[in-house]
Amino acid sequence: MKKAFAAWIWSLAILARSYRTVLALAILIALWDWAAYAWLGLPESSLWLLIIAVIWAGAQLLVAVVVLGGCISEVGQVAAADGRLLPLRALWLKDPRKLLNTLAVCLGSVIIALLFGKIFEWINNHSIEVASYLTFHAEKPVSYLNIRIIFVVIEGLLWAGLFGFFLSFLIVLLRIRWVGARQQAWKLLAECMYRTSFLTSSLSVIVFVTAAHLLVKWHPQVSIGFWDYTQVIARLSSALILRVVGVLFWALSLARLCFPKQGSPQA
Repeated sequence: MKKAFAAWIWSLAILARSYRTVLALAILIALWDWAAYAWLGLPESSLWLLIIAVIWAGAQLLVAVVVLGGCISEVGQVAAADGRLLPLRALWLKDPRKLLNTLAVCLGSVIIALLFGKIFEWINNHSIEVASYLTFHAEKPVSYLNIRIIFVVIEGLLWAGLFGFFLSFLIVLLRIRWVGARQQAWKLLAECMYRTSFLTSSLSVIVFVTAAHLLVKWHPQVSIGFWDYTQVIARLSSALILRVVGVLFWALSLARLCFPKQGSPQA
């Protein structure tokens, strides 16, 4: 618990000094979202437009991998070398080898996440059967809604641990390559599923995701027109910044747990 608390304080201090990078990343994500929205709106009435849409989608994927790889790579360096802030260069990954490693981890993570998603969906679809079974044996009614809520909470914690493992593995991979990452894979999985890193993942998801969700759902009563548009922009912008801070806090805390001492980058 002390290790996790120390990592949280250190991560918050880094983020407080890196507000320019946080804002730049939020703006970049907003532009990426706008590009995705525009891509979805492209008509498919001709072959040329379909080709343009495919190229656009590939470019968006490349930008996402470059930015993600840059942030995660810099997070590992900041943690290992006890850096004081995340520089703006964290938003761009220049090393082609790290770029390919990031792409490989992202594709593998998506496949694993889809597989687990199907498993969780199958489990959630059996909440009525579980409620009926408990009702029969307990001889009193058990609502399937309560069973589903329990399933959702457990599923959320498992997702937090799983994505914490993906982040930790990528952090280690971009710093010490595949051999070192494979050697630490089982240790990282254990840390992220039921040890110190699991606390960090759970805190990041509960605090920042919940706060961002409440901001998006909240709709203050204002006059229709200028103030209504203003409050929408303010809420969505604040929620976006919260999500950026949450992901960076999550990554920094995990990196600090992976690299608790100072060290020099390996070639």
